Parts: sequence; structure tokens; C-alpha cells
Amino acid sequence: MIYYPKSHITPNLYSNGELAYKDTLSPYTGQYFSTYNNKFFTGNYPGDGPNTELLNLSQTPNGTTTTEFEDQNPEDPRFYPQNLDYSILKKVEYGKGITATPDTFYPTPTTQDYETGEFTRYFSKKSNEIIYYETSAIFKNNLYIGFSLPWKLTGDKDKVYQVNKNIVELKEQQLRILGLGVYLKLNYLQFYQGR
Repeated sequence: MIYYPKSHITPNLYSNGELAYKDTLSPYTGQYFSTYNNKFFTGNYPGDGPNTELLNLSQTPNGTTTTEFEDQNPEDPRFYPQNLDYSILKKVEYGKGITATPDTFYPTPTTQDYETGEFTRYFSKKSNEIIYYETSAIFKNNLYIGFSLPWKLTGDKDKVYQVNKNIVELKEQQLRILGLGVYLKLNYLQFYQGR
């Protein structure tokens, strides 16, 4: 177990099954604590029992476990040439490199977007964590992967849902990332307007 200062944990939390054991993915009910970096462990606080790591089930895309995804996709986008090398990421971690983070943005489609039937959404994902931001333009640096998605706004409701869902899943596969659909709350009809 890694040491966490008291200021970096939230103790005495309770799970009603929304968390699962990381190694078996079986639901966990009972006391747990969370850390500043969104990790969860059994027990009320560090040192209270074995402190087995847990996963938040809402952070894992439907049908694919983190382990299955890693087995199918062993490469890590942090180490692609365009994302620089691990030593640069470590320098940033210790405050010696670029520390800029993306500004969050809530898009609002225009009347012209609805006439066109779609618009472009922009996102940034932290390269070493499942943390997303919606942005006003592509934002990327040593710590963030930036990308855009065409987002369907009008048409047959079922088709709009399926097109947006397919686009999100395709982007997850292309970039080898997890959790974009969950970040969007699986709301593939967001901004939809029937005619």
C-alpha cells in the first residue's frame, strides 16, 4: 500500500455495490476510502485492513473491463512518438515541465449547426489517467491527448443515437483510450433536436 497523507484521502465512505474489486470485478459493499487521484480502497482509511484496490464501475465502459481492454490493446498512447517520451512525462510530474491544463467548455450548437445537422466537439484526455475535458478547440501537450468528434444533431432519433455512439466507440479504438462514452454519460442524443 502506498502512503497517502491525510490531506490526500477521503475516509469513511460506504459502497452499496457501485465499486468492485479491481482483480475480480465482483461488486463490493462496505466501507472504503478514496484518494486525491481517484483511487478507491477497502477500509475506512489506509492501514484499516488489507486496503484492497477497488474500481468505480461507472468509470469502465459497458461490456469491456479495464483488464480486457489492456489485454486487447497492450500499447499505451503516452508512449507514442507524438506524445513524447516517459522521461518528459516524469519531469512534468515533478513540476519541471509544462503544467498547463485545458479549460473546460460547454458547447452550444448554433442555428446554423442545426441546419447543417452536425457540429464539431473538442476533447482533451489526460494521457496517463481516465480524465476528460470538453474544450473549445483541440488542446494537447505533454500530458493531454487532444481530439475532435463530429456530433450529429438532427435526423431520425435512433440513427442519430447510433451514429454518435459509433463515432465515440471508433475514437476510443483509434486512440486506444477508455471511458469517453462514460464521460459523456452515454448520452448520445445530447443536443439532439427532432425536426
